[in-house]
Amino acid sequence: MRLSKIAAAAVMLTAAAVLPVVTASPAAAATPQCVLSLYHQNNYVPGNTNLSPNCVMGVGAVGNHVSTLQSSLNNCYRKGLAVDREFGPKTRDALKQVQSSLGIPADGVYGPQTARAMQHTIVAGGGACDRITF
Repeated sequence: MRLSKIAAAAVMLTAAAVLPVVTASPAAAATPQCVLSLYHQNNYVPGNTNLSPNCVMGVGAVGNHVSTLQSSLNNCYRKGLAVDREFGPKTRDALKQVQSSLGIPADGVYGPQTARAMQHTIVAGGGACDRITF
């Protein structure tokens, strides 16, 4: 009997050690990925397939939505990034600096909170910038 209790305890400890518990906030799990560039409230912004700026992206993202972010980081915050359509470490680091300066969590991920807090390039604004709402 004592051996079976020890064996059962060992199985439970082993399972706990190899099965990590991963939790995501419901809001983060429900936010769609940024996949395109949008014209929203007279600004160019990253967006999702529902044509909304309510989206998330991070390192590894590639496309026009990334170049839109890079352009806003350059035009509005003077970050000097190559507008290469690739969300790499330099884009992440520039975004973290902007997030920190805005007083929001500096995680290097572009999401709804960052979209609302940061300025984006105004369409035909001669390099001017503005915030969006959604």
